[in-house]
Amino acid sequence: MISDTNPVSGGLQPSDIERSGLVPRRFVMRNGRTINVFADDNIGLVKMDFIFEAGTALQSKKLQAAAAIHLITEGTQHHTSYEIAEFFDFRGLIVEKSNDEVSSTLTVYGMPRYLDELLPLIKEMILSPTYPQEEFDVFISKRKQQLMTNFQRTSFVARKRFYECLYGTSHPLGQYALPEELDQLTVQDVKEFHDKYLTLSRMSIVLGGTITDRDLTIFDDVFGIEPVENVKKTILPEPSNTITGIQKVEVKGAVQNTLRVGRRLPFKWNDVNYSRFMILSAVLGGYFGSRLMSNIREEKGYTYGINAMTQIYRGSIVFYITADVAADKAKLALKEILYELERLCNEPIGMVEFELVRRCMLGDFMRSVDGVFERSERFCQMLTNNITELFTDNYMSVLESGAVTSENLCSLANRILVPQELLIVNAGSISY
Repeated sequence: MISDTNPVSGGLQPSDIERSGLVPRRFVMRNGRTINVFADDNIGLVKMDFIFEAGTALQSKKLQAAAAIHLITEGTQHHTSYEIAEFFDFRGLIVEKSNDEVSSTLTVYGMPRYLDELLPLIKEMILSPTYPQEEFDVFISKRKQQLMTNFQRTSFVARKRFYECLYGTSHPLGQYALPEELDQLTVQDVKEFHDKYLTLSRMSIVLGGTITDRDLTIFDDVFGIEPVENVKKTILPEPSNTITGIQKVEVKGAVQNTLRVGRRLPFKWNDVNYSRFMILSAVLGGYFGSRLMSNIREEKGYTYGINAMTQIYRGSIVFYITADVAADKAKLALKEILYELERLCNEPIGMVEFELVRRCMLGDFMRSVDGVFERSERFCQMLTNNITELFTDNYMSVLESGAVTSENLCSLANRILVPQELLIVNAGSISY
């Protein structure tokens, strides 16, 4: 029988949970596994995320994890690729597949009235995909072409070198496939990855949209039967040989350069100092009127857009500034970026600017959880990276409590934005 549990996590008070909108209703299936539900009776659609603890950190060959999840819909023991595609098309179902360093996700959008016939097919795809050779060959060919195109893009090359330097090329976040490496992957490799990692025991379910008790019973009848084992979360290795300083990467034929400036942050996601640093990042380049945009786009005209942001990964956080600039303006743009970082360390943020940034950040957060699909998507990201509602509580407390001052933000900037600890990547023409 399905039970409804809604435990409070991270010591949040009910008002905090209601404000965040990120805590789902939790339904426990008969085998003890939980379905996380964000319900809205007015949408008439449901978004289903099947998240597997099956990321690139577990693969033995490049693209093994990506091929396993992306080809999971290309045929089963009982249905051909064509039959599956026809099933989804006829019912207006949308399928998305993605993977990262720790997870692989199958996402399906559709009308709840199709769950009776849809869920058994999804289970069949998970349990018995055939990975046809022809479909595999097409997938590899497309990925090779995509990679060859990417290596001509300065933004891709800059990102690649940035993460290689921050984490090392042996780390899952610093590994990038080369086109010629894809020829080493076989269908058997993909099947082995699937059999080991794309299993029901390694699967979490997150639902968003119109979900009734009857719908949850269908999920229980399909996915609550087999006993499942508790699986340990993937622990990413520690980064090795972090490189700082300036890295120039030539991209032949490039008409612009991409700049990336940043570092790994010495915080965990539950450190309140991380929430405070997010204010510094927003002041720099988190909204259209930010310091970097005002200086480098509006005043100098070196770029159409420049952003500063942070990215949480499982076990680490990265801060970076990125911009595409004309090749002959790359040095000048970098000089202004470093100038704005120095200003943040030496000049306290004024109250007018701080209030503007605070309101922008609150508005962005509210927009990010405005719809049930947005809330379920945000929860999926939190689930994947082992983040609880304590992060949201810290974030909102920093923005609303008035505990942040210009002085402690300046002190934090001096602690983190140390020039010698920054990595600077300039990809494109290296003649400037």
